[in-house]
Amino acid sequence: MIKRLVDYLDIHNAHLLFACHVGEAVEGTVPASLTAAAPGVRFLYVRPADWYLTIAERPDALDGPPQADGGDTWGWDLRKGCRLLLRSNPLLWSWLASPSVLADPEGLGPALRTLAEEGYSRRALGHALWDEARKTLTGYLDRGESPTALKSVKAARALLAVRWLEAGALPPVPLPALLDGPGAAMDADARADLDGLLAGGPRAHPALHRWINAELDSAAARCAALPEGAPDPAAADALYRRFVLRNNDGAAPAQKALIAQKALIEGEPTP
Repeated sequence: MIKRLVDYLDIHNAHLLFACHVGEAVEGTVPASLTAAAPGVRFLYVRPADWYLTIAERPDALDGPPQADGGDTWGWDLRKGCRLLLRSNPLLWSWLASPSVLADPEGLGPALRTLAEEGYSRRALGHALWDEARKTLTGYLDRGESPTALKSVKAARALLAVRWLEAGALPPVPLPALLDGPGAAMDADARADLDGLLAGGPRAHPALHRWINAELDSAAARCAALPEGAPDPAAADALYRRFVLRNNDGAAPAQKALIAQKALIEGEPTP
């Protein structure tokens, strides 16, 4: 997949800097009785410096090549990624915190994660997670229906992530990791329901449903009390300039060789 993505970006005069898997399979939110959707691929790329030397707005996103398993592939220009970083964008954090990194040939991921960990607005991220949990369940509750196992697990994951923010840490993506540390505060009955759902057990989960509702009732006020913040603009600008300039004057062939070597190690076919 990475070799095809590199070649695809090369056609568009862009260079791959970071790629990862995202989705419910990566989050660990799919009960054993269900089949997880194919993970998506998300990526960040950079273009030659001349691309940015214009006052005109230029495209800052690209769709990638289709995956054999049906998963979707798309990504952002590094400039857009850095701008969203300064706004504490929750989607970007989910990429940077993905446990399934497919390519990071120049160390962009750790560099962006450091800036995020030092400055991301816990309040903005908390409200986004609370809203995610609320919207996950609203459709069912508005119709007077019981939430499905999958929807309940997804809502619980978002609300556990809020608990991590309250403890002062940016949350990991996988549900099992969220259940450690601050997530261990979930009461025993709710945790038993959650474990049962993930194991493919009975769909009824009254204790987990009560926990989710209680968390939803208080999460908005708790998120409002989280600290504001933003990554350092000067540091983000310096990172952006460094990666743009690094990928000019012949750096791209070296990058392609590095990713091709990784593909060979992982056993991907070569043309």
